[in-house]
Amino acid sequence: MARSFIEKIRSENTLENEYSRDLNLAFTVSLVLFIAAFLFVRGCTFQGYNPKKPSEIQGEEINIQAEIEEPPPPPPKPKISLPEEIVETTEEEADTVEIQETVDFDESEIPPPPAPTETVFELYQVDEPPEVVVQVQPEYPEVARKAGLEGKVIVAAVVDENGNVIKAEIHRSDNPIFNEAALAAARKMKFKPAKQKDIPVKVKVFIPFTFKLRR
Repeated sequence: MARSFIEKIRSENTLENEYSRDLNLAFTVSLVLFIAAFLFVRGCTFQGYNPKKPSEIQGEEINIQAEIEEPPPPPPKPKISLPEEIVETTEEEADTVEIQETVDFDESEIPPPPAPTETVFELYQVDEPPEVVVQVQPEYPEVARKAGLEGKVIVAAVVDENGNVIKAEIHRSDNPIFNEAALAAARKMKFKPAKQKDIPVKVKVFIPFTFKLRR
């Protein structure tokens, strides 16, 4: 153990000696480089900046003369020839109006009124909707009465210009047993026709029929 301790001390002394030697060497090299740089900079000479003289530019004046064309003279005004004689009219002649003879009017030549249109309007498209004049209650089917059946049928009908139902079909039905009775009642109903711009027109309406037994 004493030997290892002595060797350790020797190695530490060797490192301390090498460190001081390296430090001295680095300092010496730095000093030499500093002296060389000082001598190099001292031998350099600096000259001031002398700007070049601006070159003279010689220009040549150019006279430009623009030729302006004069507008052409206006065309001569057309001559208006005046009538040789002007006939003067009196106030009485100016107030008189010539009336031609009337032609006999033949009533047979009056064109007939326009034929009714085939267009079927929806209820919201007309100015005046139709109004029920004659309400018809459907006959209760005997089979449905005996069976105690009840229901509701909505008929889609077309009312013409005279207020008659010209077409009827089932729109919705709770039970087909009531369909024929509802259609028969709808065809017998009478309406005040709908109008579009004061002209009677065809319109589509929905007529509900309720079949309910009396308790």
